[in-house]
Amino acid sequence: MKKDKKLILLVEDDSFLQSLYNDLLNGEGYNVTVSQDGAEALKLIQEKNWDLILLDIMIPLLNGIELCKKLRTSNINTPIIMLTAKDSIEDKIMGLDIGANDYLAKPLQHSALVSMIKAWIK
Repeated sequence: MKKDKKLILLVEDDSFLQSLYNDLLNGEGYNVTVSQDGAEALKLIQEKNWDLILLDIMIPLLNGIELCKKLRTSNINTPIIMLTAKDSIEDKIMGLDIGANDYLAKPLQHSALVSMIKAWIK
């Protein structure tokens, strides 16, 4: 019997990065849905049970920080990995303080991203 593919929501507004991460994660056997902004992502999150959310901070309509806060105050406990160009230690602490489970700075090491996803989806 084949295992169900794990569902990952990728919230990223950069079309090049969308394609890159989508191809990488599909190649690893994940079922990826891409959202380009926080408002659309919120709607998708409310419609389906995701195994993991990859969340860029600087996205339109509802930024990643606001979206993460909204999810956590709504008791949505899906693992969230922040993906962002903001890589200062203060940014990382703030991301984790608002409820993100992990934080990766861009440019991403593909192997680090895949390892982190596997750890959170177990």
